[in-house]
Amino acid sequence: MLRILLPALAIAARLGAQDVTVSPSISVYADDQPDQLPVSKRALHPEYPDELRKSQDLGYATEQIFVDDRGRVLSVSHHSTIASYLHDLSRMEANGDEKGNWDFTPARRAGKPVNSLIHFCIIFNPHSAGSSGPDATPRLLDAKTVVDPERATKDDGQSNPEDLVVWATVSIGENGQPEGVRGVPDATARLLEGSVKDWRFAPARHAGQPVEQDVRVPFIVVAPGNSIKKDQTFPHVIKQYRPVYPVSMRRSGMRGEVLVDFIVNIEGRVIRPHVIRSLNPAFDEPAIDSVSRWVFEPGTVNGIPVYTHMKVPIIFTLYDTPGGGGDGLEVRKKGAQSKMPEAVRVDVAPKMIGIVYPVYPYELLRDYVDGLAQVSYVVDQQGRVTLSHVRKADKPEFGLALQAAVDRFEYEPGLKGGRPNDAIMGFEQEFDTSNTDLVTIADERLLRLERKHPEKIGNAGALDTPLKAEITRSPIFPRSLPAQVTRGDTVVEFLVDEDGRPRLPRIVSASDPAFGYSAVQAIALWRFPPPRIKGDPVVVRVREPFTFDRASPAPSGGTAP
Repeated sequence: MLRILLPALAIAARLGAQDVTVSPSISVYADDQPDQLPVSKRALHPEYPDELRKSQDLGYATEQIFVDDRGRVLSVSHHSTIASYLHDLSRMEANGDEKGNWDFTPARRAGKPVNSLIHFCIIFNPHSAGSSGPDATPRLLDAKTVVDPERATKDDGQSNPEDLVVWATVSIGENGQPEGVRGVPDATARLLEGSVKDWRFAPARHAGQPVEQDVRVPFIVVAPGNSIKKDQTFPHVIKQYRPVYPVSMRRSGMRGEVLVDFIVNIEGRVIRPHVIRSLNPAFDEPAIDSVSRWVFEPGTVNGIPVYTHMKVPIIFTLYDTPGGGGDGLEVRKKGAQSKMPEAVRVDVAPKMIGIVYPVYPYELLRDYVDGLAQVSYVVDQQGRVTLSHVRKADKPEFGLALQAAVDRFEYEPGLKGGRPNDAIMGFEQEFDTSNTDLVTIADERLLRLERKHPEKIGNAGALDTPLKAEITRSPIFPRSLPAQVTRGDTVVEFLVDEDGRPRLPRIVSASDPAFGYSAVQAIALWRFPPPRIKGDPVVVRVREPFTFDRASPAPSGGTAP
């Protein structure tokens, strides 16, 4: 059983007059736009998130959508100042309408349907920026992301850097034009000023007359890799199989949300599918199985097929269950906000959007030892886990294993007065060797193989082809270690089964146990090509060294990125 422990929260009062507007769609390529832009067959009616009703800040979500000449959505790139703004739209993109599609009428040029790339913005203005009344603060009408050339792509080759939300003060003139950016370093101000000139505002009003006024604005800063080339076409779906809700999970009454990352190769096949975020890891394999069967017409650049990196949300729901099912997490309210330090008090608790199962400590699994662990931690204003602490552990190894898993959790940040704020959270995990989520049938089989027939485990040096991971995830510098610890190292051993999946990782050596458990947790997410000796699939033993540096974004070593 997984349990989230969190402080009791005050219930935010509902405030009226906040509104949501959707800007008109425009072509991303203004110098080559079609005669007629795509039109969604279903109107968008996003709602103002309840948890933001107390906010006095403006916010927005930007959408860049590739619509092909048949009116089908082939790619969506969305960014948001606060993740809550995207919930309804993300579900629509994943589930579609009652027929399973999010359809548009295609763009047209000279009367013929054509491919198109469009942009629109969903804007959440506060009560003070209302469109009626004699007095109002500046009202946002359209916004775009800020592309920062200095933000490099992550070195794991699998994903771009996370969006960065930067708050700054913008002066809005009487004509609604942005006239300057303040409150950030000069280099950042120049970057933001270059972007905000393309935004649109309605000016502030006083006694019914437009006036100049400053407004606090969030900017979404993205890496150049998030932009789309003008001469690029995206993969075109030929066969798409809907995910199958696993029969084994039906009695659980759970829903699943899995974000799958993959590459469409030049033949239109899906390769290297892997999960980058999951609300319920029990659905990871069904999501991968579904996406792996999809067939595409490959994307092109300058008319030449290319490998195209894609991300797709896969959602599993039970139609006869309210809300599509639960998330498998038991939430307990504990303590009172008034007893919390002011810096970590929130009106709305962080919401989990990504979770991983902890890796069962090898020695305790081998000896069939069960137990429980509880970890407390801080979720910061970006939704990242920091400052974790083991509150309880029947065995120290259980606490360390849970800490390593918690470091990889992802959240929508907690809110205080409608703004992201640090919050204290807790998580409890029961380690039970009979729990098939933690200990799979494949794990049990390989435990028996190690006990009874260790000679049948192959040597990596004897493989037909040297073993190199196809998919890797970098270990995280442990959040539990004090700031004065800046470096560390570990060696991890594990088995790679006949399908290329790492099994039974264990720590051989570590300068601090936390480094070992972080590496073990990462290794569990890796994928290898099936190891073979003389053409036959085998189980092979592997050792992997890692060096951690707090100043480096990813530990180094072996096949790690």
